[in-house]
Amino acid sequence: MILNAISAPRIFDGRQYHSNSALLWRDNHIEAIVPLEELSSEIPVQLFSDSIICPGFIDIQVNGGGGVMFNNDTTPATMQTITEAHRKHGTAYLLPTLISATPTKISEALLACQQALNDRLPGVLGIHLEGPWLNPAKKGAHDSTLFYSPSLESLQQLPWPDKGQLLITCATERVDVGALSWLEAKGATISCGHSNATFEQLPAEKLKHIDGFTHLFNAMSPLEGRAPGAVGTALLTDHAWCSIITDGIHVHPQSVLLAHRIKPKGKLLIVTDAMGSVGSANDQFELDGEVISVVNGKLVNQEGSLAGAHIGMDESVANAIQWGIDEAEVLKMASTYPAQALKCEQLGYLRPGFKAAATVLSNEYQSRAVLVDGKLY
Repeated sequence: MILNAISAPRIFDGRQYHSNSALLWRDNHIEAIVPLEELSSEIPVQLFSDSIICPGFIDIQVNGGGGVMFNNDTTPATMQTITEAHRKHGTAYLLPTLISATPTKISEALLACQQALNDRLPGVLGIHLEGPWLNPAKKGAHDSTLFYSPSLESLQQLPWPDKGQLLITCATERVDVGALSWLEAKGATISCGHSNATFEQLPAEKLKHIDGFTHLFNAMSPLEGRAPGAVGTALLTDHAWCSIITDGIHVHPQSVLLAHRIKPKGKLLIVTDAMGSVGSANDQFELDGEVISVVNGKLVNQEGSLAGAHIGMDESVANAIQWGIDEAEVLKMASTYPAQALKCEQLGYLRPGFKAAATVLSNEYQSRAVLVDGKLY
C-alpha cells in the first residue's frame, strides 16, 4: 500500500507537540511523524497551513446529526448520515446513541449496529444505549413511560452485537448488581446517568461496576452540603470517568473548570450529546412525537426543557480552551480520554501502529479535515 502524509505547522500526538512535521500512514495504520525536511520527495503530502493535527476526536454520545435522529430511524443509513454530519466538526469516531426506547426499538438499534460494524461503516465505533433503565425523577427529555429496571431475562433476549464498543447509561440505583455484572460480562462499559441516587445508594459494591458518569451535572442528583448526590459521588470516584457537555449551556464554564480541577487526569472527557439539528439547515426535529427546536442556540422541548445539544466537537473543544483549560489537555479530552474510556487501545494517540485517525483544526479550532480508517475526508 502507498505511504500517505499530511502536514501542519503543529502536530500534537497525544503526548507531545511536533513542529513543521508530517504524519505518515499506510493503509489504516500510522507509520511515523517526521520533520518535513526529512520527508522523502517521493511521498505525496497534503499541507494544512495555520493548522494543528491531533488524534481523531471521539464522541461517545451522539443522538443525531445531518437532520436525522437515530431514534427515528434505527438503520445503518442513519448512522452514516450522522457520522458524515459530525465529521464536518472534527469527529473521527462516534457512538450513535439511542435515547430510551421500547425493547423492539432497542433490538432494531443493536442489529443496525451489528450491520454497520460488519460493513465497516467509517466512524462507527459501536452503540450507546442511553436508557431506558433510568430514574423518572431525572428523565430530562426522555419518555419516562418507557423506563423499567432490567431483569436478566430481558437483557438476555436482546440481540447484542458481537463486536464494537457497547456503552450503557443507566441509573444504577435502579439496576441490581446481578444485571450490572451480566452487562459487564458482555463487555459493556457502564455509565451512571439520569440518576437521582443518594450517596448511600451508590456504595462500593455498585461503584465497582460503574466505569463512568454520563453528562456530569446534567440529569443527576446535585452536590449539596448534606447530600453529595450523584454529582458528588462522580467527582469523588477516582476510577470512573465523567463525560461533560461544553456548550456553555448545559454546564456553566466555572463548573467545567471545577470538575477538571477535581477529577484525576484522564477522567474528564468531552461529549456533545448532539441532536439531529447539528449539520442540518432545519432547526426543528421530532423525538418521540415531540417537536424539539433550536432557540437562541439552545435545544428545547415543548416544555422549554433542555433536550440535547446543538454543537459539534470542534466548537466544544474551542469553548473549553477559551475557558482556560490547557490546549493539549482539551485535545486529549476529545480524543485520548474517550478512547481510554471505551478501552480502544489503537485510538487516542498518533503513534506508530495505531489506527490512522486524526483531526485537523485551524488555529481557531475549526475542523478542516478528518482522517478515519486511513481515509482523509
